[in-house]
Formats: sequence, C-alpha cells, structure tokens
Amino acid sequence: MRHTALLAICLCAASTAFAQKKAPAGPGPKSKQELEAVNKMIQAATPDDKIAAVDALVTKYPKSDFKSIALFQAADAYSQKGDAAKAVVYAEETLEADPTSFAAEILIANVISAQTKDTDLDKAEKLARAEKSAKSGLEHLGTAQKSALFSLTDAQWTASKNGMAAQAWTALGNIANVQKKTDEAIADYEKGLALDPDPALMLRVGRALMAAKKNDEAIAWFDKAAAAPDSSEQIKKIAASDKARAKAAK
Repeated sequence: MRHTALLAICLCAASTAFAQKKAPAGPGPKSKQELEAVNKMIQAATPDDKIAAVDALVTKYPKSDFKSIALFQAADAYSQKGDAAKAVVYAEETLEADPTSFAAEILIANVISAQTKDTDLDKAEKLARAEKSAKSGLEHLGTAQKSALFSLTDAQWTASKNGMAAQAWTALGNIANVQKKTDEAIADYEKGLALDPDPALMLRVGRALMAAKKNDEAIAWFDKAAAAPDSSEQIKKIAASDKARAKAAK
C-alpha cells in the first residue's frame, strides 16, 4: 500500500521525537523498553520481521498507545505476503483496539473485494461486507484528526488521507467489477485516481474499459500508467501487455 510507506516515515519521525523527551507526556511509549519495541516494529525489513515485532510489542505492552497501529502494520504485512485470511484477522483486531480505524476498514474492503470471485457461493455476503467496510472507512476518514502519535505536516496528512480514500474507492470499484457493473467500477476507480494518481489503479481503469469494449479509452489509460512518474518496471510491463491485448481486441 502506498499509504503505509508514509505511515512508516511518520512513525519513525514520531519515535525519534519521543526518544528526545525526558519524560513521557501524552500519547506515546511509556518507557524506553516500549520505545525500543516500537522502533523494532518500524525498522523491520520484511513482512515476517514486521509481524514478529508487532506480536512482541502487543504481547508485552497490551495497553500501548501504539497497539492499533501495530496491529494494522501486521495486517498490512500479511496482505503483502498474500495471506488474505490473516490480513483480515489482524485488521479485525485493529478495529477491536480502535473501532474508528479507517485504515483497517479499508484494508478489509480491499482484501475481500480482491479475493471474491463471481462463482463464489457466498459472493453476495462477501461483497456486502467489503462495501460496508469501504463506506465506513470513508466515513471515519472524513472525520479523522491528526494523531499525536505522528509527526505529520498538514501536507502529509492530506496526502495520507487521500491515499486511503483512493484505496476505499478502489475496493468499491472492485466490488462493482465483480457485480459486472462496469460503468460504476470505472467511475469509482476514477474517483480514486482524482485523489491519488496510482499507476496500478490506472491499469484497473484500463481493464474495466476493455471489459466494456472501449478499447481506445483503455489504451489511453495503459499509456498513462506506463508514463506515470512513479510507475515501476512491473507496472510498465503489465501496461504494455494489456495495451497489446486491447489493440488486438479492436
């Protein structure tokens, strides 16, 4: 997730600020040992290391102010590993610790919507849950305030919120796609792109347009994805492949 990279940077800055305080005041680590556990979580280089650090932190410091943030970090790590079931479990635990965690709600929406297939017998139930989570995430995001746990500038906070909102719209677009509501899916994806020009989401728009047999428009989006400043080599290869398929379908 693009959002979690900014979250890690802000956590790191916050932990440095806490380390410079002579005594804890307000939310934050309540001891040097807790701060060390938080830093270990932040500095974890792999998803497995992140998960281990989170489990150690919440087990030793169950009342930590970082508990919900830590649990979400584990949920995101499991999502990166492709373990959808555990990603959802940790996101649910995040919501137990903080019922207003828009990040956890939006992660649940994305994981479930991405895993749901048209042939699933419980498709309607899954999609209903994903839609409810995405919309609740957007609602909580709309009223969210900057946390004292983060050293965030106003610009960073806005970028973080926009990134999360874009992910919520991505989930809603995925849901519409599974329901074969192509026009609705495209509209939802474009709402996400208006907030965060993620090249991976541009590919989704292009593929939805291909499904609607709007191949020229799809090709334009594949070109945009490949030309995006933060487009990875993998995204560029996928865009080229999808563009070739769109051309062949014309």
